Parts: sequence; C-alpha cells; structure tokens
Amino acid sequence: MAYKRSIVLSVTAATSQTIQMPQTGTVIGVLMSPVGAAAGSWELSLSSTSQIATGSPDTGVKARLRLAAAAVSPVFFPLGLPVKVLDNLYIHTTGAGNVGELTLFIG
Repeated sequence: MAYKRSIVLSVTAATSQTIQMPQTGTVIGVLMSPVGAAAGSWELSLSSTSQIATGSPDTGVKARLRLAAAAVSPVFFPLGLPVKVLDNLYIHTTGAGNVGELTLFIG
C-alpha cells in the first residue's frame, strides 16, 4: 500500500504530546517503537486527557501499548482513522524511561 505521508514523533517519557495533522486524509496505521526502560504505557488518543488509568477507555482511545521493563519490539496498529488538516491526536505515556518513536502512516 502506498502512503501519502508518514509523520514521525520522538516520544518523551511520562508526558503527553500533541500531533497536529498537516493534511486531510486517513491515518492508515501507527507504528509504536518504544525503548522500554521501565514498566509503563503508551496511548494514542483523540482526547487531550490520558485514559491510561481507565480500565474501559472511551472510543477516543485508538491504540494502547503496555510496556515491560525489558526491551520491547515495535508494534503496528491498523487504524483507518479519517482526519482533517489541523486535527489533533495525542500520545500519552507513563513510565520514567519510556521513550521511542511513533510513526503515523497517512493515506
């Protein structure tokens, strides 16, 4: 499958970051590539408020990855999420050393 664009974000530990869409399209999928250093979580959401501590998140949470303290392999989540230019997605993280890269594939 061909992609119009990919967006790469360097994820920082124990915080939230905003990803503003540069174009209209469909987020085909997301590749989460963490460098696990402590147990924690990553969450991709339409909401600026983290729901990591919620057992039953609402439909705004599009992908969630639980991290062990050991090395973690990259994980691809298919999404099919329509977006418009200037829409915001948010990556929420927990865990003191959980950094890495997040790649969105836009079709």
